[in-house]
Amino acid sequence: MAVAIYFSTSSSTSSVVNYIFSGTSLKSTNGFVNVLLLGLAGGNHDGSTLTDTIIIASLNLKTKKVYLLSIPRDLWLPALRVKVNAVYQSGGLNLAKIVTGNIVGLPIHYGLRVDFAGFVKAVDILEGIEVTVERQFDDYNYPIAGKEEDLCGFREEEREFSEEEAKGLNILPGKQKVLISPEGTIATDSAKEDQGAKYFTCRFERISFKKGKTLMDGETALKFVRSRHGTNGEASDFARSKRQQLTLQALRSRLLSAQTLLDAQKLSQLTKTFGSSIDTDISVKDSLEFARLFKDVDSVQNFILDDSLLAHPNPADYGGAYVLISEDDDFSNIQEYVRRVLREEADENSSSARTGNN
Repeated sequence: MAVAIYFSTSSSTSSVVNYIFSGTSLKSTNGFVNVLLLGLAGGNHDGSTLTDTIIIASLNLKTKKVYLLSIPRDLWLPALRVKVNAVYQSGGLNLAKIVTGNIVGLPIHYGLRVDFAGFVKAVDILEGIEVTVERQFDDYNYPIAGKEEDLCGFREEEREFSEEEAKGLNILPGKQKVLISPEGTIATDSAKEDQGAKYFTCRFERISFKKGKTLMDGETALKFVRSRHGTNGEASDFARSKRQQLTLQALRSRLLSAQTLLDAQKLSQLTKTFGSSIDTDISVKDSLEFARLFKDVDSVQNFILDDSLLAHPNPADYGGAYVLISEDDDFSNIQEYVRRVLREEADENSSSARTGNN
């Protein structure tokens, strides 16, 4: 009777039912708790509120296994006519949960958005995380924070161009703002991403990672998960999704280690850090329940929605933007693949095991 009184005063009816049948008061469906994890850059530069990281963590309450499903940020949403990484920016956490849930065919019970500044601080509080780098790579064009608008010795000028001059420079005639190099030449293609690094070298740095276990501080871990121009096959969105999953696993291991859980000062610092840099609908009570469950997790498996499920259309059809599209507008192929993942009929790290592609 005392137990019944406790749950009737501290939990909703649905929470009581969940606890009786699944051993937890967390929301769940068919024995799975699904959490949307979002990461955004933050700051004041363009794209600061776009979610570079989009992962759905699905916890099987019976087997204690976690499945991490990465959704590429460039996935195009026909109904909304935006990329999936813009959904949080336009509609917040609730809309992001609904949209991503519709993509993968799962109810999303909880959501958590962390900005990268909070991520860096958290890793440093933990005195670093040990990440397994699967492939060595270099990125010669990693953007330096705070240098996004640096003209690197160029200057902006407004000039009048004749028809003939404009044709030679591939610009419109009349008054145009152009960038002038230190040598006095006009850099008309400097706005293009593949030319930006060429002209604005002061905005970028070279980063390198060697294969194997690597102890990373916050800044290093952030560079590892955000790198977009890596060599050795690490330039794709799919490769970056895999690095994000590896880093998330390393962070989880560190958070749940005895070294962290028995350090009251670290826990207090982490609480303050996350409290100022997250957006979530997970209550304090539920967060404690998550900590209990994730401590007992038996294994974590990584899955990425890759180009065996997605196509690369002509950017000209999407306003010049690079996008990925599903083979069908209702995402039924993706949803079938996710069902196979949760039934353990799909191979880890790949979506090639989907129906029709065996």
